[in-house]
Amino acid sequence: MTHSHQRNAWAHLSAAISVAVVLAAGPTTAAAQDKPLEVIVYPILVQAPIFGASIDLPALPVVPPGNGGEGGELRGSTDVSLNTLYMAAITVRANRWFVDARGQWADLTASRSSPGVTIETQARFFTIRGGPTLGHGISATAGLRRVSGTLDATLELPALGESVSGHINPVLYDPLVGLDWRQRTGAFIFEGNVQGGGFGVGTDADVSGEFNVSWRFTPHTDLRVGYGFFYYKISSDDVTVGSFSRKLESSQTLHGPIAGFAIVF
Repeated sequence: MTHSHQRNAWAHLSAAISVAVVLAAGPTTAAAQDKPLEVIVYPILVQAPIFGASIDLPALPVVPPGNGGEGGELRGSTDVSLNTLYMAAITVRANRWFVDARGQWADLTASRSSPGVTIETQARFFTIRGGPTLGHGISATAGLRRVSGTLDATLELPALGESVSGHINPVLYDPLVGLDWRQRTGAFIFEGNVQGGGFGVGTDADVSGEFNVSWRFTPHTDLRVGYGFFYYKISSDDVTVGSFSRKLESSQTLHGPIAGFAIVF
């Protein structure tokens, strides 16, 4: 069963911040650019994700057609909601390879009044990836993402004067493959990546992408701004909905501007 919901990307917010940083550019040294090995620690990375979600609670006997469902199925999508997501990261980079590890945590909520849908997520993600540099700043990557947390979904049934809810608490491991791109021009480092995974091993689908501009205003400090996107879909076979055990399917989207500060070794 397929699901869709609008993704309204506020990329101009990130672009405005990027322009401001570019105007403040300063010089850097050639020696800093040619390090054989560098370690970059991001103790602070903050994203303001626009969070939207959809949920499907199929084959509910309590739901007649015309009350938010068709043929006994109940489904709904939230409007987008601005939330906050915190991250920390570390990257080890050599001339021909790199390894990147990142933790992300957020409590996200989105709702819609008609039909009445509320989805709350306490999300925890840990991602490690890396790979060899193929040339021209492009690297092939492979990795693993741990997805954990809780999801609570409530759907209102006005015609029945009732509501039904579903709850899952998954811990899933997604294999990832992707591409990474990195170019440095003076004091500025441009980076982008795209990752895909899940493949039904962990989540049903897992797609993410990111573009960043970092300003190395001293040899040992970076400021980063960018924009990120993350979509994943989860299915669970053991969810109690009302008094019924049913399969719950949920897809979630997070995207928004990113800002952070790094220490370079």
